[in-house]
Amino acid sequence: MEKSKKTIGTLVLQIALGLLFIVGGIWTLQNGKGDEVTSAFHSIFSGDTAKFICLVFGIIEIVAGVFLLLRLFVFLNTNLDSLLMIIIMICWIVAIVCIDFIGNDGLFKNLDTGFLPFLNRFARHLIVLGAILKVKD
Repeated sequence: MEKSKKTIGTLVLQIALGLLFIVGGIWTLQNGKGDEVTSAFHSIFSGDTAKFICLVFGIIEIVAGVFLLLRLFVFLNTNLDSLLMIIIMICWIVAIVCIDFIGNDGLFKNLDTGFLPFLNRFARHLIVLGAILKVKD
């Protein structure tokens, strides 16, 4: 099966996603203090459980980022490629739920900062999800 041609926009999205996930993973692995995903996990879980979840999620972020960048140059088996993209999508949805809804800064715990900051953050996360869905095709 021939690999479909990608538009310039899709290539830019794929590079941006790859870099975003690599940087997020590195930040997450740095002493467990990293991006907003780490903060959300630490607000939901405590102690070693939070550290373990952050470690796993940081590794997944780095692997996802590297995979997305490698995918620009290496053609993978269609089934493997689809499976890895679904895993990335599921992990990002978990991050959205944790950050935007159930973490300390989430909608269900903290509206003191206002609804507009929540909508702004949620919209940015949905843009990333949309990019994942676009790159997945």
